[in-house]
Amino acid sequence: MEEKQLQAGHPLGATVHRADCTVIQRDASPISADDGRQALTGDGKFFHAWEFCRPDAHLGIPG
Repeated sequence: MEEKQLQAGHPLGATVHRADCTVIQRDASPISADDGRQALTGDGKFFHAWEFCRPDAHLGIPG
């Protein structure tokens, strides 16, 4: 799941969660595992993994 930015231009960008995360606080859109990997391995300016549900570890991205 991709949770939208807090506000446009926010330094953390959008948050990526696991689909079963229970802490999503804002509007979120489902994304595929491949899109999640691409988002989390690309420029950290736009996406970051939520530290509690750890989608990066679930997707096999070394952290």
